[in-house]
Amino acid sequence: MTTTARSTTADAPPTRRWGAAAAGVAVVVLVVALYLGGGGTTPSVPGLGDPGELTRWGLPIAKAVLDGSAAVVIGMLGLATVLPVRNGELGGDALRALRAASWAALVLAGAAATVHLLTLSDLVGRPLGEALAGQAFTSYTGSVIQGQAYAAVFVLALTIVPAARLTVGHGGAIALLCLGIGTLVPLGLIGHSSSGDYHHSATISLLVHLIAMALWVGGLIAVAWYAGRRGRELPRAARAFSAVALGCFVLVGASGVVNAWVRFNSITEVFTTSYGLIMFGKIVALVALGVVGYMHRNRTLPVLEAGRRGAFRRLAAGEIVIMGAAVGLAVALSRSQPPVPDTPAVLTPARDLLGYPLPPEFSVSRIFTEIYPDALFSIGCLCAFLLYAGGVWRLHRRGDRWPVGRTIAWMSGIAIVAFAGLSGLQTYGMTMMSVHMVQHMTLMMVCPILLVLGGPITLALRAIGPARRGDIGPREIILAVLNSRVVRVLTNPLVALTLFATGSFMVYFSGLFEAAMREHTGHLLMSMHFLLVGYLFFEILIGIDPLPKRPPYPARVVVHLLAVAMHGFFGLALMESSQLIAGDYYRDLRDGIGWLPDTLADQTLAGQITWATGEVPGVIVIIILFVQWYRSDEREARRFDRREGDDEAERAAYNAYLARLEKEAQRRGE
Repeated sequence: MTTTARSTTADAPPTRRWGAAAAGVAVVVLVVALYLGGGGTTPSVPGLGDPGELTRWGLPIAKAVLDGSAAVVIGMLGLATVLPVRNGELGGDALRALRAASWAALVLAGAAATVHLLTLSDLVGRPLGEALAGQAFTSYTGSVIQGQAYAAVFVLALTIVPAARLTVGHGGAIALLCLGIGTLVPLGLIGHSSSGDYHHSATISLLVHLIAMALWVGGLIAVAWYAGRRGRELPRAARAFSAVALGCFVLVGASGVVNAWVRFNSITEVFTTSYGLIMFGKIVALVALGVVGYMHRNRTLPVLEAGRRGAFRRLAAGEIVIMGAAVGLAVALSRSQPPVPDTPAVLTPARDLLGYPLPPEFSVSRIFTEIYPDALFSIGCLCAFLLYAGGVWRLHRRGDRWPVGRTIAWMSGIAIVAFAGLSGLQTYGMTMMSVHMVQHMTLMMVCPILLVLGGPITLALRAIGPARRGDIGPREIILAVLNSRVVRVLTNPLVALTLFATGSFMVYFSGLFEAAMREHTGHLLMSMHFLLVGYLFFEILIGIDPLPKRPPYPARVVVHLLAVAMHGFFGLALMESSQLIAGDYYRDLRDGIGWLPDTLADQTLAGQITWATGEVPGVIVIIILFVQWYRSDEREARRFDRREGDDEAERAAYNAYLARLEKEAQRRGE
């Protein structure tokens, strides 16, 4: 036993050595990348003075400490949520993880305060002592977005310090994890992605990138820390981290692609600019981490389940070092100037209103060429595609079958959603109401029909196994949501019909539409509203997923016909309206885009599109309803026949039994 313990201990260096190695690599890579990108030698704002060596080199190092400590906080809090729970209370290992998170949060607060001060020095172009003179600090903290962001991180980190030591329940640990992730939100609102063209999309992609990377890096550090303490539930923690790491790998890669799409003019700039070379280094690190993650899933997890922890520790140590290099590259990237400038060379009121370059004159062909790099649509569609494909693959490996038609329906629906949000429908939908209405009809009347026929909830319930006794897993959460009171209310046919039929009137014939068009976030929420309301309505009519209660087929037909009638009435109202909808918004655009059509004529065309496009999906849904009704009656008839057959067989057996009794009685009488 002693020999085994010694060999196991010698398999890998202690946890603190892994951390020291990763920190050393991060600093070295950071310094080299800063020299390469010019972030350590050029001022942050051109034309200002020199803030001094302390600020130029201390600021990126403090940012690296901030990013690393934030990842550790999130990782430790995440570890506390996945370890076993008894009667809702955390065990000893989880409480120790929370204490470690508390110390990491203290480091995070100190790093945030340091970055806060050095950023002030960097922005004003003066050494720190001079920058703090007068009212500069107060004005910077209260009015400048960078000062507000780092001050918010400081406050949130200080909140976590005592809360992590006082929390003893599983629910509190989950709330703390959400708070830890929340410390990254202010950081996603500043930097290169917060300005320039497509800045809303770039900001969302950066925020997704930061959160996914923090979960990935912090999760690995937490599991490695737990392995160093010889935690009993290491296989369980490693399995949970493996699933999280796979999702983070996809999110980091996808968000990085979207952000690079906005930051580069062409793919060649990845290899011809210093910013691009640093980005290429991050890509190499990401690929290396993906390879190591694959080895984790296919080699070390089975070995770990068998009780051999040395292989996991060695591989985790190497992965932590690579992650340290990735953090250094990320900080250097934030200090380097991208090929696409933060502020456009020509910023007109129309361009400022749209948030992206003014598109050329509209044509049908340009719907397919004028791509809009929307982060939420691209990352969301990619995740929906991969999650569904993963569920089908899991059923296939288990030997279960999943109808091909459902897979085709789901993938087709996701493809059309992506087309609606990433093509010229989005680009020109912000300038012409007629094109916007095509996008609206696609998201509300076409995509949901295909998506509900894919049966994603049914697939998830079949692919995801039940959690261990006493635990709550994804499957249990899905079932709890399906049986919740909120879902029961929303799936009531009258409620769904009201949302589907009256939502368009409320959006377009009020000030909501113009408010949504003036803000990218509002436009995004409006698009998601159309998609979700359409999904809810058609799920009740033709969906195959389990619902608390689904109306009978005659009632579904009546509800659908009412929806079609109200939809046609909405299109007619648009056509006949003489009052401009969002008139001020479109007039502001016409001042900068000369080719735009007459606003009222375009609004009339939008009404005609609405009235015409509602008919085809309506007929298709009616056909699907009658086919499902017919098949349901056939299944019911077969069940009735089987029941009748069983009853007939029972009667025949009973009569035969009575006949045998009568014959036996006759023999006794003779």
